[in-house]
Amino acid sequence: MRRICLVFAVFCLLAQSCTEDKGNYDYVAINEVEFGNINDEYMVMTNSTILDINPVITMSEGVNPDSERFQYEWLCVAQNGTKYTLATTRVISTVVSLPTGAYTLYLKVKDTVTDVQWMTYTALTVGTIFTRGILLMGEDEEGNADAQMVSMASDTTVVRNILKNSGLPRLKGPVAFIHTGRPYSSSYDVAVKVWVMTESGSYWLDRESMLGTTENHVGKIIYTSAVPKDNLCVVDVAPQVIDITGGLGNNFYRALVTSNGLVFTTSMGTNKDNYLDPVNRLSASSTDFLPAFPFLFYPLKNFYGVVWYDTINNRFLRATNTSTFSYELVDQPADPFPWNQGSTGRQLIYGENTFNKDGGKSSGNSFALMKDQQGNFFIYKMYAYGSKPEKIGAYQVNTSIATGFVNATMFAFSSLRTVLFYMSGNKLYAYDYDPGNEKCYSFDVGGGEITMVKFDTQIRPDVNALYVATYDSANKGRLVRYVVNTNPNSVTIKADAENTWDGLTKIKNISWRALK
Repeated sequence: MRRICLVFAVFCLLAQSCTEDKGNYDYVAINEVEFGNINDEYMVMTNSTILDINPVITMSEGVNPDSERFQYEWLCVAQNGTKYTLATTRVISTVVSLPTGAYTLYLKVKDTVTDVQWMTYTALTVGTIFTRGILLMGEDEEGNADAQMVSMASDTTVVRNILKNSGLPRLKGPVAFIHTGRPYSSSYDVAVKVWVMTESGSYWLDRESMLGTTENHVGKIIYTSAVPKDNLCVVDVAPQVIDITGGLGNNFYRALVTSNGLVFTTSMGTNKDNYLDPVNRLSASSTDFLPAFPFLFYPLKNFYGVVWYDTINNRFLRATNTSTFSYELVDQPADPFPWNQGSTGRQLIYGENTFNKDGGKSSGNSFALMKDQQGNFFIYKMYAYGSKPEKIGAYQVNTSIATGFVNATMFAFSSLRTVLFYMSGNKLYAYDYDPGNEKCYSFDVGGGEITMVKFDTQIRPDVNALYVATYDSANKGRLVRYVVNTNPNSVTIKADAENTWDGLTKIKNISWRALK
């Protein structure tokens, strides 16, 4: 329990004179109350789940808490202050039919003999089956984009055919299925979205029903005449959820990048979730928009603009949350790598934001995997803070040690280790890129095709958990959570049997949802 509060007490004091004190007082003993058997938080699904709490109430006077002497009230208070009485009995066992959202649930006890009142409280989240769980984006057996969810709103269950039942047309090329996280404030609820992102279209869904319409596309929230808006597909959103509660590194700003390389930024406080001209240009008046790589670099815990990659000139540029254009970055002679890759012949092939703290960057470093024209690979580590990005390190991949790396197609950087996981030839490998200690490890993750490798930076980032998705005709899609060890002299992974699911779609991406 969180706490116990004594709300009101009446003491009877009788004095015969204001000038004469003969010690003639009468006191009413206060019955002390302790609460037990109440959890710190509860989660229910509206109009579905029974909220069942049988509190243990201990009274110092030894009276029966269920006697007619006591009155009870379970009072539910929403974040906007609206109050709902759920029950007037000590034990509550009722289906909750409240609007979805976060509440504080109070238990009030009144002694009708002495008029003394006590109360305790707990947290109550009211949601739907879609409120909390792992969002899955993949392909069905016909090759269409397919969205599912491992719902953890109550009992863990798999919700299937979300896209098929959404009302949207068949989509191809699955990219992501994400919830944008906690809003700037409750009055900015409209800015909270659940996006389904594919190569053939990106739309946001109703957050409770998961129904959609082709009218809910990114062109509806972009106000510009500088570029065509009708066929834009969102492929990355920043910032993204960084903890199990749905929190963000900054809930005041947001950035988007589209499949054709346009970058948009906005202030939630000013524009809510609406966007003006793209910022992937070098002046506010320019109409020369430089196509961006479909990924945005930023520190997970401190979003203040983005670093993005210009695919025409092969260079990293930055845009702050408030800028209307982007800025070139200046290289220094001793830097581990140049921001402008033109002279190196290297191009970006993969990017990832992590909680890596090297260089004292506790908000999280980002990684860029580069490849040159000779087939050499390089790992760049940067602190991609929007107003002042910094270079942390650069490492050439030793392909004579990293087995099959030249043919690798999936990558995942550990936040807690100098380790890059990758998939090559349908086998999972881990490459330790620590200079002078480079090693390669291979792992058996069962049969079937490996369809996704991704580190958890959203649910329990401190655990160093790696999610691996596979697909075969017998089990269909399988998602397994592996815990990576912390011994710097080896790399091992251990499957978590309680976080293994079968019969899923052919998973391409996952994300976490914990809010309405």
